[in-house]
Amino acid sequence: MNLRLNEKSLDRVALPAGKAQLIVWDEEVPGFGVVVGRRLSTFIANYRANGAKRRQVIGRRGELREDGTPWTVMAARQRAKEILGRVAGGLDPSLELRKRDGGPTLSDAFDLHVSRMRADRASASSIATITRERDKYLAKWMDRPLETIERSECRALHEQMSKQHGPYLANRVMRHIRAAWNTALKEHDLPANPTIAVHWNKERRRQEPIPWANLPEWLKTVNSIEPIIVSGKRIGARPGIRGDYQVFLLLTGLRRMDAATVRWEHVDLEEGKLHRPNPKGGKERAFTIPLSSECVRILERRRSDNRVVFADGDGGWVFPTRALKEKPCALCDALGQEPHAAGAVVHLIEGKQQRRSKGEVKRILPSPHRLRDTYTSALVEVGGISPFVIDVLTNHRPPRGSVTAGYIDLSMDHLAECQERVTEFLLTRMSPRSTPTKRRRKQPQRGHLHSV
Repeated sequence: MNLRLNEKSLDRVALPAGKAQLIVWDEEVPGFGVVVGRRLSTFIANYRANGAKRRQVIGRRGELREDGTPWTVMAARQRAKEILGRVAGGLDPSLELRKRDGGPTLSDAFDLHVSRMRADRASASSIATITRERDKYLAKWMDRPLETIERSECRALHEQMSKQHGPYLANRVMRHIRAAWNTALKEHDLPANPTIAVHWNKERRRQEPIPWANLPEWLKTVNSIEPIIVSGKRIGARPGIRGDYQVFLLLTGLRRMDAATVRWEHVDLEEGKLHRPNPKGGKERAFTIPLSSECVRILERRRSDNRVVFADGDGGWVFPTRALKEKPCALCDALGQEPHAAGAVVHLIEGKQQRRSKGEVKRILPSPHRLRDTYTSALVEVGGISPFVIDVLTNHRPPRGSVTAGYIDLSMDHLAECQERVTEFLLTRMSPRSTPTKRRRKQPQRGHLHSV
């Protein structure tokens, strides 16, 4: 609810039936509002700092301020302007308040750690992971001073999460705490990191490529998901956005969100090239790879079909969808895009494919990362492709200490030839009874692959 807040308009606000609270926002100062309850009204200021939403309580209406005068709409609005002014200057008022009250909190430690990650140009996906899992699994601890967090509590939380969410997620959340604590330790006098009490779960590197014999059935499932339907009629014989996304993942070996956030300005269809400006490892690991002729056909179809599905435009995303709710997105922020707004066209968010049947949710396709395993296995099995080419096409660093890798500068022509070979290999495995017709690929201008 929005009002031009003053004493009279606030007096007229009535709680809807069955509601215990109502937030009324001021039309004059965005972010300033009042929580109206049955007996009390509390002035608040909402803002965003370090990628997280904040709400600071200003005071209760009618209660005395420090100078002995009561909190009124006018006084609260003035305080809200001061708070929001500090935010505009790059400060976090709630952080300052917590530091005065009892030392740095876990929230302060995470804020500092994330800001250091941004300064170090960490990848958007890494920042998104730590902020999302912080908010989801550590919300009850965020306002606690660091000095009050015990080793036994970290061990107990880790054991609980291992049972409820699995060993990998439990380990990862504890690593988030450890990293945030160690960052805060550089600026504050703190006890030893309490995660030293955690008995870490054993982990293994999962390498589970789809068996070649299963690829035809995989493609059949892919072709059955989310076709383009207009006026009740299916457009074309191929799957829709999510189906094309799955095949594109398989034929490029890109990481899940790296493929989901491809924008048209990253693609050169004439030259058959794809640039990834902010992959895993951050902007310093940006890379450009050639696209096979089949991948070019997929993207050409997406450019055409997106116009049918999204009459208002695809927002520049190759694999678009509509956001269900408003939320910040570190991936969009890194690409200079707006946060997700409810109903807006955004990049594909969830690559997993599931179906609900009789009240149960069942996954119908392997995890997108299994497609990366399959692509990498194909690069090896097709034969004649050097390990250095495999590292480049999968955006992996060469083996540590490899002197030879430093002398190799692979031409785009050679990489394009290797990409075409692995695509033909995978297409054949997806249709073992028929050999796909090989279309002559337009040769790109001779050049070299450079990380940007």
